[in-house]
Parts: sequence; structure tokens; C-alpha cells
Amino acid sequence: MRVSRIVFLLFVILLVLGIVGAFVRVYRVSDVSMNDTLMDGDLVWVENFSRGIHVPDYFGIFVDRHILARPGRIERGDLLAFRHPLDSRLYLKRCVALPGDRIFEKDKDFYLQLGGDSARTLRFAERYGIEAVRAHGGWWLKNPYARFYNILHDPSVVGPAELIDVPPTTIPAGHYYLMGDFRDNSTDSRFFGPVPYDFIYYRVFWIWHRPLGLEAIAAIPRFDLFHPQVIRTPYPDSR
Repeated sequence: MRVSRIVFLLFVILLVLGIVGAFVRVYRVSDVSMNDTLMDGDLVWVENFSRGIHVPDYFGIFVDRHILARPGRIERGDLLAFRHPLDSRLYLKRCVALPGDRIFEKDKDFYLQLGGDSARTLRFAERYGIEAVRAHGGWWLKNPYARFYNILHDPSVVGPAELIDVPPTTIPAGHYYLMGDFRDNSTDSRFFGPVPYDFIYYRVFWIWHRPLGLEAIAAIPRFDLFHPQVIRTPYPDSR
């Protein structure tokens, strides 16, 4: 009787952990592409409900499909966990453009046009005091995320051309443009294109920053020596 009770309790515990793990998870950061927003060793809590309920990944098995789709709830600035088109692991990047937005990059400056609407973009810039510039026949926000988030550039990092200039691009329906906060050392949508909604698994809702002394934080690599060896293959439905 005691053995069967223990087995039952273990089953209940595993069942509860499985259910909770489908909606809330913790990941350890082990990359530099989000420096200094997320540093090596930081812990991030992610959730699987506010931006849609995705089929959770288990043991490295990914099913790129939502059980309950809520694509309209993804917001600019969200930190999202998504699957790379050729990699069986999750990446963390910031959503910088929604479907219908237009973007381009010139000399490492990032430009955003909200919903492809020049007048709306100018009103937004005037309301929140963001620099707006006129280019390509309309108004664009210049580096809007740099004002509110810890966007990092390092002139000593020499990377591929995609890190410097990106032509004007309209984000297609059902896709999201994701970039790392360490713009000079991030393999992101500039290389593999906008990310389809079904490849976005979770949203970061809480960050635990590992306390670090001066020597410890100085020892964290500032850039990836192998970064030029990036993957430029787009997602299957973006070819």
C-alpha cells in the first residue's frame, strides 16, 4: 500500500510539474547577443499564454504550432523566445517590428515606420519626443528602442554587411522582425528574415540578473569570435 501511495504521489508531482512547465519556464542565458540587457549567467522566466499558447518543447523536440493563436498580442519591444530556422534550440531576441511595419538600417542606425504609415509615425515621434527623419518618401523613427532599452553598439566589432545596412523592408503578415540588443554581434532577422508567428514559443516576463563583481563582469566576452559564420537561410515560408 505504501509503495503504491508513493508511486501515486510521484505521478501527481510529475503531472503538476509537466502542466506548470508547459506555461512557465526558466532559462539560463549563455550568449552575448543581448548584452547588456541579458548577460551570460542571467536567468529569464518565460510564459506561454499572453502572446498565444504554443505547443511546448520537451527534450529538444519542437512542434512549430500554436494551440491557441494570439498573434495580435505581440508588442514591439517584447523579449521573445523563438526557434531558429535551422537550429533545434531557442533564441532570445527583441521584437522590433510587427506585421505591416517597415524598417531599414543605415550605417548601423535602425529606422522604423509604424504600420507603414508615415503620418502615424510622425505623430508618435512628436508625442513621445523620439527623433524622426524623412527618408524613402516618408517619416521614420530613428533608433526608437535605444531611448527606452539598453541597445549596445561596439565600433571595435567588425561583422558582416547585414549588421551595417538593411534595405527598406515591409514585414509580411504573420511575421515579426527580431533583433538582439547587442546590435553589432547578433544573428537575427537581419540574416534569416522576419520570424513566422508559429516559430515564436514564449515571452520573457521576468529577468534575474546574476550579481557580478567588476572582474567577473569584465571577463564576459564582449563579442563572439565566430560571429561572421552566420546562418543566412530564411524560414521555410519566407523563401
